[in-house]
Amino acid sequence: MKGHHLGWHGGLGLVVGLVVAMIVIGALPSVSARPASSQAAPEASLSVSISVNPPTVSAGTQFNVSAQVMSGQGPFTFDWTNVPAGCNAQPMSWWLCSLSNAGQYSVSVTVTNGTGVSGSATQGFSVTSSSGNGNGNGNGGNSNNNNGNSNGSNPFNLSSFGPLLFYGLIGGIIAFALLVALTVGVIIIAVTLRRLPKPPKGGLVCPACHATAPAGSKFCPACAASIGPPKP
Repeated sequence: MKGHHLGWHGGLGLVVGLVVAMIVIGALPSVSARPASSQAAPEASLSVSISVNPPTVSAGTQFNVSAQVMSGQGPFTFDWTNVPAGCNAQPMSWWLCSLSNAGQYSVSVTVTNGTGVSGSATQGFSVTSSSGNGNGNGNGGNSNNNNGNSNGSNPFNLSSFGPLLFYGLIGGIIAFALLVALTVGVIIIAVTLRRLPKPPKGGLVCPACHATAPAGSKFCPACAASIGPPKP
């Protein structure tokens, strides 16, 4: 019986000890361990790209170059390199330019954020001639010049007289117009003179004093007598 009582008391003490231990453990502040995989790893570099709009540019026309940052925290600084001569790249995300010479070009940028993380990108683009077929037209011009030289060797080539014939025709038209205007003017003057009143012919003689008076007079200035019609 004594051993039985000791075993019962020992089991009861074990249970009480477990309960007390659980109460103490529950009263302690809980500490949660963060898994190593959940911690944010430092960013290695920024993801950067460059776009040229339009991608194919005509010489002498303006185009836009811009940088896009796809990852990372700003603010960002932009350092442009390998910029074509004639372009003034600003330390910002975009800039405008115009190139007069055709060819293949490329541009690079390095983007850095406030924590020192950076990323780079390079983009190529084409600049075409504004005339397009400049070489073909130039060859055609040489061919035409050769034809002109061969025609110039022909002494009966009438193309060289073209300007003279044109100016001669213009001068003939102007001379004809002046002749017509002069003829019309003479005719108008002649008709106008024919319609003017004519002075009476013959001299006037006063019947009272036989003095002469100017043509067209009605009274004699010498004796103030009436003058008849002029003598035939």
